[in-house]
Amino acid sequence: MNPYDYGKVLVSNIIPATLEGITFERFIVVSGNKTYQIDVFEGGKVNKVTILGSIKLSWIDTKVSDDLIKREIKKSSIYFMDGEIILRKKELPAKPFRRLQKESVLSNKFYTMDIETITKDDKITPYLINGYDGRHHLTSFNSNESELFQEFIEKLISAVEKGSKTYVYAHNLSSFDGVLILKHLFKYGEVKPLIHNGEIITIKFIVIEEGIKKTIIFKDSYLLLPLALRKLCVAFNIEVGKGHFPFNLNNLNYSGVFPKLEYWSEITNKEWNHLKMPLEEECGIFN
Repeated sequence: MNPYDYGKVLVSNIIPATLEGITFERFIVVSGNKTYQIDVFEGGKVNKVTILGSIKLSWIDTKVSDDLIKREIKKSSIYFMDGEIILRKKELPAKPFRRLQKESVLSNKFYTMDIETITKDDKITPYLINGYDGRHHLTSFNSNESELFQEFIEKLISAVEKGSKTYVYAHNLSSFDGVLILKHLFKYGEVKPLIHNGEIITIKFIVIEEGIKKTIIFKDSYLLLPLALRKLCVAFNIEVGKGHFPFNLNNLNYSGVFPKLEYWSEITNKEWNHLKMPLEEECGIFN
């Protein structure tokens, strides 16, 4: 905030009040091959700094507190604390808000989708994808990721009518399922992801067959219904809720006794015993 810290002060003058009634002190400072014009307002609390010459760069520094300075350059703001940058803000252009149009027809052309994974060599590996439209399942099972998504995407494209718009909802699409499926869509058609704050909100996927469009829009159902699936089943009073699965069992070809409690997640010892009991009774195993 001190003009003398910029370099050698050549001139300093008090500029009398203008039409706005503001008086300020102007400094002309030279440092190397740069010449600065520094206008100091409010007793040193606000500086307007301009680099004179062909560069045409200027900014405004404001002393927020003894150790905090705010610098405004065009549509950006930079905050310094004790000389270190602690925050950058930038104003970005945005389209104006528009009133949402209520759809006159309720569409039932949608699927729900889920991707199951295992941890293999410390890497999350998808092995199962299932889509469901209330009547038919689209299922792909394969330990090879490329073949897994290829099979599912081709089944989905085939199931969608030409000229139609079909929605696919995945719970937590924005930070998990969408990230997995996005890279595999590009080789089949036009892909338009909508990303906000680093998260995928929507993926618009367009395929053209025989000159006719098929539009598939992937959306995150969690953004509409912000509860875990198990809690949603309770909230909507679903008769058959979400079941339990040994997600920590990373052997796809596992066969043998009922998996140990350590392989299950979000389950109590009582619930585990309740799941195991019917199988033991069926197999004639008794404690």
